[in-house]
Amino acid sequence: MPPRSLPDVPITVIGGRGPHGLALHLWMRDRGLEGAYALVDPSPAWLPLYGDDGPARFTTWLRSPRELDFALGDPARAMTAWRDADGRTPLADVYALAEAADPHANAVIGPERRVCRRSFVRYAGDLARRSGADAHVVHDAVAALRPDAAGWRVELAGGGSFATRVVLLATGMAPHLRVPLPWEPWWRHLPPGSAELALRADARVERLRGRRLAVLGSSNVATWEAATCAARLGAEVTLLCRRGAPIERQLPFDVAWFDQRTIHRFSLLDPRERLRRLKKTHVPKSTPPGSRAAAEAAGVRIVFDARVRTATELWGGVQVQWRDAGGERAERFDLVWASTGGDPRPRELPFLRDAVGQGRGPVVVGGPARNLPVTDACGRWQQLPPLYPLGHLAFPRAGFAATTLASAGRYLPLVMPSVLADAGVDPGRRAHRAAPDPLEVAA
Repeated sequence: MPPRSLPDVPITVIGGRGPHGLALHLWMRDRGLEGAYALVDPSPAWLPLYGDDGPARFTTWLRSPRELDFALGDPARAMTAWRDADGRTPLADVYALAEAADPHANAVIGPERRVCRRSFVRYAGDLARRSGADAHVVHDAVAALRPDAAGWRVELAGGGSFATRVVLLATGMAPHLRVPLPWEPWWRHLPPGSAELALRADARVERLRGRRLAVLGSSNVATWEAATCAARLGAEVTLLCRRGAPIERQLPFDVAWFDQRTIHRFSLLDPRERLRRLKKTHVPKSTPPGSRAAAEAAGVRIVFDARVRTATELWGGVQVQWRDAGGERAERFDLVWASTGGDPRPRELPFLRDAVGQGRGPVVVGGPARNLPVTDACGRWQQLPPLYPLGHLAFPRAGFAATTLASAGRYLPLVMPSVLADAGVDPGRRAHRAAPDPLEVAA
């Protein structure tokens, strides 16, 4: 079969069915630029990270305030205005960002004021359907990105390719999940069916019911949610928490980082000053209020300050050795989940390896932004054709908000003027209605 013939486009989003792809589609549609982009993604549904098969499937309530939606200046698209198929408004009473700044927020913002993950996925999917976003989706994975004279050549796993001037890299954290480096020598020898990364683990009821499961993690939200969910599905769960009792708070960091003007000012700082501020800002791992109580109510056995030493295969399961306040311990479990987060290294993405070889595509070498792209004044990855890292990959330029949905709704609009200029797209001639300036909306 000959390769597919695909039209060239000025702008391409890799990870196009995630939050950034939907936000870009809505932003471009507001300006009459619907033929100028492609959203490349093999996923069959919108927001695959948040779907029932995605890494966030253990999450019931998102921590996001109402402002982190896909309104992009249009109140009719706000999550609080959305109605589902039954005419209900399940996101109408989500708390506001200003409420989270209240020192008593943890006590007064209960689950009924939070974003239900499944409702948020339906909200995004409904916006995508009604706005015609699916017409711009290329249902395939990227096999390779190759620089060429006009920008990039996008080669697809299913065959075929097309040219694009600008790439928006929005692959999310899913490709970067891993265990800590000291664990790798013994982790790789554990039976794959018994030892899994928690965010990719097989969480079917029939697999978990009655099984002894060890969740290896820390005080991060993913660890507590995975342990609680597995216990509710019938597993006998032991949570080996590397830290002490979790810090419980509604937002993971100060509300100021979500402000679009703050993001804009931070992005204009000298790169060395940005890295210095990120290093000086201490953001401890935290979980939403009530996480520990929910785990205990589900029957999770919690071992604090547990430092895992090693794990080995034993009698068809896994024996885990750790040290806690009581000394050295060893127990056999049927299953082990590692909830140890991710370590984004975009240079190791398979489709980028050739493009960033021979010293191209520099990354930060130390600190909290290590291994992330070094970008220029406009947000492009240096020494490459126009490629804009988004989401966590934009952390060195956008700050802590880049690790949340604010990257799509608040940071992306700030880089779009540069994206359009690199793509050779003139929004002034094609806009069918006046679109709001992102900083005026933020005000």
